[in-house]
Amino acid sequence: LMNELTSFLGEENDSIRFSSSGKTIILLAGLQGAGKTTTASKLACFLKKRLQKKPCLIAADLQRPAAIDQLEVLGKQIQIPVFAQHNTDIETVIKDGLAHSIDSDVVIIDTAGRLHVDEPLMTELKQVATIANPDEILYVADGMTGQDAVNSSGAFNDALELTGVILTKMDGDSRGGAALSIREVTGKPIKFIGTGENMKDFEPFHPDRLA
Repeated sequence: LMNELTSFLGEENDSIRFSSSGKTIILLAGLQGAGKTTTASKLACFLKKRLQKKPCLIAADLQRPAAIDQLEVLGKQIQIPVFAQHNTDIETVIKDGLAHSIDSDVVIIDTAGRLHVDEPLMTELKQVATIANPDEILYVADGMTGQDAVNSSGAFNDALELTGVILTKMDGDSRGGAALSIREVTGKPIKFIGTGENMKDFEPFHPDRLA
């Protein structure tokens, strides 16, 4: 059973697929409250410290002004540049953000989420994906929400063609259910898990450990 579970979850850790062009673009998507903004910063911190990359962050959650401020605060903490523009449209933010990211080799885009899947959200995300042409589209899911995260993972995957999943809030007891279900629904690898509040509480997902 252990071996079957491990192989179902993915044989080994699938890390970020870095672009051969020299700049890798990562788009984070997910519902509001899953921890996307914090995850964007944690991922940037991981890439900088563990993989010696030069990441930058684009604050593209224009629904929630607090999300832009939060990303700027977190970016300062980990000394990673954040591109943010208030009172503008999503297309401008993405294009200007990408234009400003010349010194970075990884660009992480934090997008808007809502409390449930809806048309405007998906339309905006598709627009962002079209403009940014990301190498990775990662679905950020709260490992504790169970069925909500599972249902919406299917909807996000249908709309965006995800390349992987990041599970947050995996620091509790039995948090494996969401991982198995999301893996089954999307068929996409779980790449990272968030295991706490701290910026360092973020690690590659190892299927054998969860199994």
